Amino acid sequence: MPASPKDGGIPAESPRNVFSSPCRDEHAAPTSGDMNLPTSAMASKASGASKGSDLHASPSIMHAALRSGAKSSSLPAVPPVPPVPPMAVSSTITTASTISDCTIGALYGYVVGSVCQDIEQVTGEPGDVQLDGKLAYGNAALTFKDVSFSLPTSHGDSNTILAPCSGHFEPGTLVALMGPSGSGKTTLLDILAAKKTSPYSGTVHMNGRPRDCLFPRLTSYVPQDDIMFPTVTVKEQVMFHTALKTEVPYAVSRTMMANATELRLRAVGLEEVQDAYIGSDVVRGISGGQRRRVSLACGLATGAQIFFCDEPTSGLSATDAEQCVRYMRLLCKKYHVTIIAAIHQPRQEVAVLFDHLLLLTANPGEVIYNGPMVQATQYWCDAGFPVPDLVSPTDYFLDLITPGTVDSQADHFLSFYRDTAKPVIVRLVDAELHRERRTAMELLEDRRRILCRFGEMPPVRRSIYAVRFRKQLQKVFCRQLRLLIRDQQGILTNVVVAVAQGLLVGAAYIGIGNHAGYNQAGFFFMLVMTCALSGIKVMPKAISERSVMKLEVSEVLYNDWAYIISFTTLNGIVSLLCNALFVLIVFLMSQLRWEIFGTVLLWNSAIFIAMDSVYMFVAAAAKDSSAAQILLVPFLMLAMIFNGFTVSRASVPDFMVWALEMSPVSHTLEEMVYSIQKQTESIELMIIVDQFGYQSSLGAAVGVLGAWFVLFRIGQIVCLKAMHNIKR
Repeated sequence: MPASPKDGGIPAESPRNVFSSPCRDEHAAPTSGDMNLPTSAMASKASGASKGSDLHASPSIMHAALRSGAKSSSLPAVPPVPPVPPMAVSSTITTASTISDCTIGALYGYVVGSVCQDIEQVTGEPGDVQLDGKLAYGNAALTFKDVSFSLPTSHGDSNTILAPCSGHFEPGTLVALMGPSGSGKTTLLDILAAKKTSPYSGTVHMNGRPRDCLFPRLTSYVPQDDIMFPTVTVKEQVMFHTALKTEVPYAVSRTMMANATELRLRAVGLEEVQDAYIGSDVVRGISGGQRRRVSLACGLATGAQIFFCDEPTSGLSATDAEQCVRYMRLLCKKYHVTIIAAIHQPRQEVAVLFDHLLLLTANPGEVIYNGPMVQATQYWCDAGFPVPDLVSPTDYFLDLITPGTVDSQADHFLSFYRDTAKPVIVRLVDAELHRERRTAMELLEDRRRILCRFGEMPPVRRSIYAVRFRKQLQKVFCRQLRLLIRDQQGILTNVVVAVAQGLLVGAAYIGIGNHAGYNQAGFFFMLVMTCALSGIKVMPKAISERSVMKLEVSEVLYNDWAYIISFTTLNGIVSLLCNALFVLIVFLMSQLRWEIFGTVLLWNSAIFIAMDSVYMFVAAAAKDSSAAQILLVPFLMLAMIFNGFTVSRASVPDFMVWALEMSPVSHTLEEMVYSIQKQTESIELMIIVDQFGYQSSLGAAVGVLGAWFVLFRIGQIVCLKAMHNIKR
């Protein structure tokens, strides 16, 4: 018996409605009757059109599962997916250990051939791609009702960007959100993807339930802006997203994951540049169009149930755009997932690949058409505007619905939609909005059940993050380490600056160890001041990397703590080593006694760490480098003016003693000079100690330095978490 709408299944013979999302044909999704068949029977049914989709006959099934982020293909009322028949895997895959022993070259070659064959079959015709009955996992329907968005104006009223609109998308549907500029395509996409940070109206449900904390794990968002680290390779970028958005069996090696990533890159035409850097204005890398495809590949590699793509073909050539959309259709049909793409004006060869069209007019954005792409031309004819011969339908649609143009018929189509199509959409949405299917947790469990066939899997956690914090920290730390090692110019600059500073300061104070104590006090003061200021150079890097971190955190790839720990640790180690090199060079040229080197290095490292926390706080709080310089001034004034040398206890006014007590530079200089005098028993330094009023207060010095470090590190964390978040 076919599954009925009541129990959450998809009717086996649903007619294709003009104004609703396209219903499945015989190849669109397995019915409950299909799922009750043995797996081998399902394989026979699916193999009629493509042998390449039957991956159970090969050990490459693991790679195919990784390529799709495979979950369960079971429908709402369907029992758990039955185990793989022994005859399907007995020759190659029987246990997790045999997976690791498979020949990688053979696996790769088989799966590459299968993927290429599948993409060649994508034409946009019904049934062009066969559903993979064993690896298909998509089972999430999206329903939205009266979704709208307005912005307040300076006059006190509001400007409507998106008028109330409703719709419903079944699993396995490739949806195009189209409209002229200002129609609210991206606004609607952001609302559906739960990325809109501004208030909006309306209701969005997945599988008949409100979106919960697991919604980000079941969805993937491809933003319009391609913000990535420039010295990461194309392959590493996609693997990073895959590793943090999907759990895989423990037996799956990094090599297997790399091979699966190569398949995705080949599908979007990036195989030839997989080892090239992403690049930037100062780092040579791939082209802008290729970066757009990298963003698309990262999003589609997450194994989500629903994908949201904002202008995925922007900046691409017509051929590359068609290749990307064909890959999107392949994922939709083969794995029964839903992809919703905001796209401006695709050419005809690209438009026919979409199943569903939601067309909006502008000022404000209102629905003109909401139905199957294949029936849009007939809809236009019914409205009295048939598409002329030799004219691209999508071009013709936009010409007629764009307000302000000579041929605009936007008002006519709005009226026609309200009279004919909107009542059908309203009934469909009312029926589907609260029709409960699989829960988010059940969808995740279904996916885990499939992957458990190939090895042990960790249990599903009820968390917005797909992987545990330990793995997040490991992946982020390793990437930051690679970025640091590859930034040879940055490392070389730090070393050269440290050496140059050391030589310059050392030349000014060469042989100071043979001079009077007062001159030595001036040397110690200059050494402390230089170490306190040297951490400023890391601020631009921290600000530039912040935008990438914010984007990745908004995609719930990892917790921002993983980045904070990784960045702070690695950059702190490098900066401390460069600071130690500077101190060593200066000390060698000063000809001071080596018995005091430990004291000099210790206190100069302490002031460097304390002041570095200030610079990291400012970098986290400031909008850009210019704002950071302004924000830094008051902190530097407090630390540098009240330094214990030009302004000391002997000279500071009584009402400003508190500033001297709060200055980490003052405490560092005072404790260092006092300790050196005790070690060397220098009479001249004793005179300096008495003259400047230095006192031994180790507890107070450690307390002030520690307080600056802790308070400003806390401020850095708070600012990174609460400020400069992605606004949509």
